[in-house]
Amino acid sequence: AAAAPTGASAQYGHWNERGWRTAAYTRVNGRDTDTIRMRGHVRERAIRVCAINQPLNLRDFDIRYQNGGHQNVNTRAVLRAGTCTRAVDLRGHRRDIKTVRLSYSPIYRSSLRPYVRIQVR
Repeated sequence: AAAAPTGASAQYGHWNERGWRTAAYTRVNGRDTDTIRMRGHVRERAIRVCAINQPLNLRDFDIRYQNGGHQNVNTRAVLRAGTCTRAVDLRGHRRDIKTVRLSYSPIYRSSLRPYVRIQVR
């Protein structure tokens, strides 16, 4: 069972065994969309979205780059707690991500809101 994150500083920069690094995370508030701002100017080549503590029906996510471009990723996936989307290669060479807009619906309507994690490599 995955525990809810306790602090943002403890999550940033953590690498797992496959080279994924947590770049941002947030608790989604139950609306249809949420926008997650990314920290700093770090160029990445791949991204994935992970559900941490609750399942989430992730319809798609839109990646906005610092240069004004964007990439829409159609997922139509149910993410169980502790699972992630497939790895998505960023178009172009290594890209600088500004924001990620999630389009989703929670699976369960409860007071415990889903946490999502954006991981990059």
